[in-house]
Amino acid sequence: MSTYRIEFGKVGDSYPIPPITVDYSDPTEAARTVAAHAIPHLTPVLAELGHPEYADCFFRTNKDRTYGEFMWLDLIGGQGARFCPARLTPAP
Repeated sequence: MSTYRIEFGKVGDSYPIPPITVDYSDPTEAARTVAAHAIPHLTPVLAELGHPEYADCFFRTNKDRTYGEFMWLDLIGGQGARFCPARLTPAP
């Protein structure tokens, strides 16, 4: 199965990202699609939480494509954050 429905978890006190269905036959393109969908919803919430820099993030999944999350990395500063978990389920 290469199409998945993604339901996003909590960020702060809200669930700001609506679900999306994505074709994962190209995992890199799928991750970009998810990020493009989610970042506009995440940006104001992250700014309100005092972490606007986290909006410069990427989406990753586990090997089995059952779980995903957003990650922010500051390689020079040696910092990172994982946030907004997501559940992936095969879509018909």
